Amino acid sequence: MGPRPRLGRRLALAVVALIALVGSFPAPTARAEAPPHLGYGTTGGVEALGFDWIKTLGRPAGGEARKLVRIDLQASDLATLDGWLVDLEHDVRQWAEVADAYEIGNEPNLDASYGWGAPPNAGDYAHALCRAYATIKAADPDALVVSAGLAPTGRIPFEWQGHQGYCAPGVSWCPVYYQDEREFLREMLRAGAGACFDALGYHPYGFSAPYDAAPGSSACGANDFCFRGVERIHAILHDEFGLPQPIWATEFGWIVDPRLVGRPECWDDPTMVAFQWMVVSPEAQAANLVGAYQYAAAHYPWMGAMFFFNYSIASGCDQMAFFRVQGRPAEAALTAMDKRFVPSAAAWRGTGVVVVDVGAEGVASGELWLDNLSYGRLNWQAAVVPGTPLDGRLTLQAGEGTLGEPVRFSIGATGLAPGLHRGRIALTATAPLGVPVEDAVQEENVALMVATDHVYLPAVSR
Repeated sequence: MGPRPRLGRRLALAVVALIALVGSFPAPTARAEAPPHLGYGTTGGVEALGFDWIKTLGRPAGGEARKLVRIDLQASDLATLDGWLVDLEHDVRQWAEVADAYEIGNEPNLDASYGWGAPPNAGDYAHALCRAYATIKAADPDALVVSAGLAPTGRIPFEWQGHQGYCAPGVSWCPVYYQDEREFLREMLRAGAGACFDALGYHPYGFSAPYDAAPGSSACGANDFCFRGVERIHAILHDEFGLPQPIWATEFGWIVDPRLVGRPECWDDPTMVAFQWMVVSPEAQAANLVGAYQYAAAHYPWMGAMFFFNYSIASGCDQMAFFRVQGRPAEAALTAMDKRFVPSAAAWRGTGVVVVDVGAEGVASGELWLDNLSYGRLNWQAAVVPGTPLDGRLTLQAGEGTLGEPVRFSIGATGLAPGLHRGRIALTATAPLGVPVEDAVQEENVALMVATDHVYLPAVSR
């Protein structure tokens, strides 16, 4: 997943400064542990599982988790794209304090109602994605934009209207319109989409293969229907097109056999027929989900947030009910799984110097604001540091708050001589769900400038 761009730049500058100081790095005596890069996500039950990301459809849900919001985008939206973008901008501005990332569309290489809703067209999707990217960045520059998770469809040997790897009715055995996800990705990137996402979305479902089955193996089959098929997507993105973005698994999972979870009547349900070949036992579902997270953490530094499907969505005999983990061995296994969260990163800004005229009476006030240079919610605690010239004059309106609520301070100005009178505020930032915080404990200088002849200083912060 990696940090947001501002944090990435800060870390890069820190490395450059360190090299300048020491000249060169000595040969390492042991391999350093790779920094955390995964996000642990799903569609619900985040607190129960100890995960840090939740994926929502539309308006972000409550709670403290980091949030990926899926925004529906289909071919029908192209006709009214300007209006669609106006609605998108409104929503992003409304949700800026709670949403961390937006996924634009879902499985656009399918013509299904939950996909593109028409014969897939990678160029059209790229155009809409780029317009959405610009709109989101204008409304909330810190929000991440994730391209729609592509559906793994397998290798399709046909061409249709100039599109490679394409199925269409009337073309050999093809029943409906859909495109090989690898060819769709290539077309999408050739159309310029590589400049319009912060992370590439993909759905590396496990199908019937174990989590560690290698692409090209008999377990994955000729279509590379396996979790590690994502490696082929990474190769296209990074090796063929030279793009640096991470990949987010915005859906993945394994489906359990209904007959093994007390629902034998669902085996022949119409929604299950296409999934019969890929069912696994509840125990295998648990092992594969945990194994996928652990494998990606160890082998995929380019993998970001991973959202398994699904926590509790269930409806009768519908196939979605058997991807569910709630109440099955996978729930306990995922809860117990070791997780290394990408840290939040606290930074403060605001009014560090307050200016009043000599002879001013009463109090002057200022504010400090907490920023998160990574993802998610932060809370803060604040206290006045004793032993400064402003002892007894510097007070806080509140000793705790959350991201979006400033630390408001007041300084008694009555009777102060001209000059700069200094104080300090101790600040501690915390994140929910066990997420660590970089630079969590800081102190900020504040001061009251009693000025003569209307000499005013600019408001500054560290």
